[in-house]
Amino acid sequence: MSSTLSPKNHNCMASKTKLFQVGMILPITKDKNSELFLRSLEAMCELGFQVSALAEGDMEAQSICFEIAQKYPANFQIVESLPKNREQIMKKVNILLFPDFPSDKVLKEVVKEGIIPVLPKGGKFQNFDPQKESGNAFTFSKNNFWEFLAAIIRASENFKFSYDWQNLQKNIKETEV
Repeated sequence: MSSTLSPKNHNCMASKTKLFQVGMILPITKDKNSELFLRSLEAMCELGFQVSALAEGDMEAQSICFEIAQKYPANFQIVESLPKNREQIMKKVNILLFPDFPSDKVLKEVVKEGIIPVLPKGGKFQNFDPQKESGNAFTFSKNNFWEFLAAIIRASENFKFSYDWQNLQKNIKETEV
């Protein structure tokens, strides 16, 4: 297992050649709706996304994560659940996945860092609409796997357009939690 993550620049210009970085910092457990993350993991790796997660979760989740890490060593990295690794994931990623609503404390961190969340609909987070240049996240109906996966893919597609991505980052930084 690797524990070294390279930092990213949240303000850099997105491009089609830059790898799309996805992170998961919450425990991967049934009560945190881990099924959505675990079911989407192989698809994200197949799409060429770079996925990083903390090794914190129930036995079933850990087993699936280690299996995916062996199958996709270039795309999936699971690191020990330590504060420094959590911080490195947050510095590296373009989006953070929240299969269930995170705490306000976590959301404040996400907003402060300008990281785009993928989370259930509701609250102060609105789905990004590039035509209207509005929204501050990519949202999905709670417990809907296909909408969750679609939100991740929409995020990756919007990431390819630096103007849209910069608007999204501006919108997230203006969000009050």
